[in-house]
Amino acid sequence: MRRLCAALGLILIFAAASGARAAEPTDTGAREEQVRCESLAGGRFTNLPSAPTWVVKATYKAATAKTRAYCAVEGYVNPTVNFGLWLPASNWNGKYIVRGCGGSCGMVVMDLACPQHLREGYACLHTDMGHRSTLSDNNWAADNLQGMVDFGYRATHVATVAGKAIASAYYGADPKISYYFGCSTGGRQGLVEAQRFTDDFDAMVIIAAAPGSSGDYQKARDRMATLNLRADGTSILGARDVYLLHQGVLAACDMNDGVRDGLVGDPRLCRFDPLVLQCVKGQAADCLTPEKVLAARAVYAFGALPGTERDWMGKYIKNPPINGVVPPASYSQSRGDPVVIDSLNDASNPDLRRFKAHGGKLIAVQGWDDPQIDPTRLIDYYEVVTNTMGGPATTRDFFRLFMVPGMEHCSTGSGAYAIDYMGAITAWFEKGLAPDKLVGVHPKPGAPLDFFNIDLPYLDKAFYAFSRPHFAYPKRAVYSGKGDPNLESSFVAR
Repeated sequence: MRRLCAALGLILIFAAASGARAAEPTDTGAREEQVRCESLAGGRFTNLPSAPTWVVKATYKAATAKTRAYCAVEGYVNPTVNFGLWLPASNWNGKYIVRGCGGSCGMVVMDLACPQHLREGYACLHTDMGHRSTLSDNNWAADNLQGMVDFGYRATHVATVAGKAIASAYYGADPKISYYFGCSTGGRQGLVEAQRFTDDFDAMVIIAAAPGSSGDYQKARDRMATLNLRADGTSILGARDVYLLHQGVLAACDMNDGVRDGLVGDPRLCRFDPLVLQCVKGQAADCLTPEKVLAARAVYAFGALPGTERDWMGKYIKNPPINGVVPPASYSQSRGDPVVIDSLNDASNPDLRRFKAHGGKLIAVQGWDDPQIDPTRLIDYYEVVTNTMGGPATTRDFFRLFMVPGMEHCSTGSGAYAIDYMGAITAWFEKGLAPDKLVGVHPKPGAPLDFFNIDLPYLDKAFYAFSRPHFAYPKRAVYSGKGDPNLESSFVAR
């Protein structure tokens, strides 16, 4: 038996060794790339100022039909900021991009963040923000001050510093341009970088960012949810009610962009009172009881914008029972001292003079139908920045905001949410073509694009149902009255 076990062990060792040899590159150039890649591993980056870094693994990945050859780096910055970095093995475009994360972060998801950037020749980095978790839990934050500091502002910076140093060592040259792209928590990461670490990036795209106190908005969302509860804990409004509310909003406000298209162009201009849906004597269907009208009014009063109703389920309204059990509404309770958390996470500093002096360019985007973040918060931040930076003209030199009707959190929705963000930011920074508008499309089912619309043939009419221009704030798109209302060329800025 002992001889058998030993023999099996030898077979396994031989098989592993044979497999390793089979994976070796066959041509001289590829073997050299592999050696160059693997030489990054170890402790050669432990003396980076403020970012002591250890490369745990550096693996050469051969080219496939879908991607070019690259060096896949895995490492961490002391104590626990984990990151991944993909470095094109050849034809590097000289650019470096960091992708933000979402929710509570807690994972390095290179396959989601970096494939398209790699195809275009970028060195691309993603970080877990200093802890391990799911996207939705905050358990990691309890009794973890270092983790909260990393998540609040440190992790993105130190991972960015580490990635630049590793890229410089690999290529023998520093990146010529550094970009940042992030949404939701990633949007906040971007704002923090522009406010605190102004030299990290040359140009940035931030989407659905919450610049102010997360605690204040969380309290508002909690309040919206509790206002829809009866004393016994059951929900007042249900799925049918929010459908009626949404149809009522469209009946009242769909035309505020000049065309009936199922979109509310600017919800701030929408004057909708749920009272118009209250049941009259003898009516029992397709209407709201007085109790439901009051609940809907309360939810709107605490910040829900007209047009977002279909996303209230599971957020401000409890989901239907599953096997007799009613799931709670999805508003979360943070762990830890809220004052500490807000001070560490805050991204509301409007003084962006150093970022502008560095030559930085910033595109901010917010969907009007976002049920996760109050869309008006980014508008408020932009207007405070405008006042701080000396007015609209001096702010537009480096910072532009775009509001997207019908877009939900980061992407998706009923609007023209698929936008070539990277095309816009690179044209601005590299060619001086400041974006007065972003063209968005609403993809048809099955259109070949990813969640953040990095890889989309957005100019090919075969892949989208309609297009819209999204003009730089405070302008908005209004139908001209001429031409096809499904084409962005038929809209003007107002």
